[in-house]
Amino acid sequence: MVNGTLTPVESGAADVHPLLYYELLHIWIRIFGSSVAAVRLLSAVLGTLTVLAAYTLARDWFGVHGGLAAALITAIAPFHVQYSQETRMYALLALLLILTTWLYWRAWTRNRWSYWAGFALLAAASMYTQQLAAFYLAPLGLLPLLLREWRQLRRTALAASAAFALYLPWLVHLPDQLGKLQQYWVDRPNILHIWLALRSFFSVSLDFDAAWWLPTFFLAALLPALLFFQAWHALRHRTSESRERQALIWALWLGFAPIVLMWLASVTFQPVFLPRALLPSAVIVYVAMGWLLARGGMPLAITTLVAASWLGIAVFGLVTHYRWDTFPNPPFDQAADYLRESIAGTDAIVHGNKITALPLRIYAPELPQRYVRDIPGTGSDTLAAPTQRAIDWLASACPAEAANGAGRVWYVAFEQFDDEMAEAAADDPAARAYDSGAWLRAHYTEQEIARFNDLVVTLFIDPDETARRAICEEQMG
Repeated sequence: MVNGTLTPVESGAADVHPLLYYELLHIWIRIFGSSVAAVRLLSAVLGTLTVLAAYTLARDWFGVHGGLAAALITAIAPFHVQYSQETRMYALLALLLILTTWLYWRAWTRNRWSYWAGFALLAAASMYTQQLAAFYLAPLGLLPLLLREWRQLRRTALAASAAFALYLPWLVHLPDQLGKLQQYWVDRPNILHIWLALRSFFSVSLDFDAAWWLPTFFLAALLPALLFFQAWHALRHRTSESRERQALIWALWLGFAPIVLMWLASVTFQPVFLPRALLPSAVIVYVAMGWLLARGGMPLAITTLVAASWLGIAVFGLVTHYRWDTFPNPPFDQAADYLRESIAGTDAIVHGNKITALPLRIYAPELPQRYVRDIPGTGSDTLAAPTQRAIDWLASACPAEAANGAGRVWYVAFEQFDDEMAEAAADDPAARAYDSGAWLRAHYTEQEIARFNDLVVTLFIDPDETARRAICEEQMG
């Protein structure tokens, strides 16, 4: 994994992510196996622990009732549920940063060296999980300046230095990893992306039906406005004790400052604006909502209306999440079953690119599958050769190599892939060399199509002589 991540390639390092989550998953797989349920279970466990961490932090900030409200919101928030069921590092990132925040709060209020040491250790661990954690840790470390707590500034600097020293062995590779980002797929955001991120916080991070845009966008504007208004009222009129007022500033700052900071960095320097990497801030917003509903001082009728409105959007988000069966989560298991039943003899299975290949390799590892590399130099060209060697599955250089002269080829791609390749070829004719669908239609006969929503499996038969030779010169020049 280290070689597949840090080995230099033309654009920088082979990959951009640190390895703590993947090492943890490696150990988990050795214990529980590599089934889809097993690998997703790790994230589910981490997400469940995050609910406990949110309760613990909110209880320290806003009492037991605030803690229970925050835990309930976190447990059913669709955004948190979504990334607590994916085999990615974001559930671990949220857990580590919420615990980092709790330890930092304890270090402030109790000044024990064990809390400061724990804060430094988990801050470093979060950076080893996802380097975008820096956009949360920076506002966290600026709290002494924001609150003019000069006694805490020196202690924070010492703990941050310890965290920096722990992260230093990986930090030296960061410039090369940033080089990889120069050709990455993330677009430069505009101001609406902040609103889109807030919409994800309160609903789900999917391109759901337009009929729900108005209520979800409205709530994404209303709830933060209501939080800030009630917090301003509590701080101005001192309607709560000093510690709770300070905690409220922490919650609002850590819930919203990382969004703005990541957006500013993406607009000014390098596009890295990823709402899923803001999951820790979303959990802090859920903690702030716990305060709003349990201790915000709103009339009961208003509190009930706000809770019911958010619950309605949450139910919509959960239903959307669990029923989502198109890109990026079509029924790969059904496609795998279909291919198992249909493939015969020397048939080949060819994927247009890694987006379908990697999931189907999990669902059907025994099938003879190949995939065509991404168009070199484009934003989607993210699976570098060292990473391919690390997973022991090299991409084919062109469709002819992937088909390998087979008499029957099962071609797997999302239905929008052909349009994307056509657009790429219009911009750069050299991209045609990697268009598997176009090449197969030119050299084979299309016999049948099976659709699994927007995941399409097409059977091609009767190759011509060019296809039988299975060489790339025709395309690669």
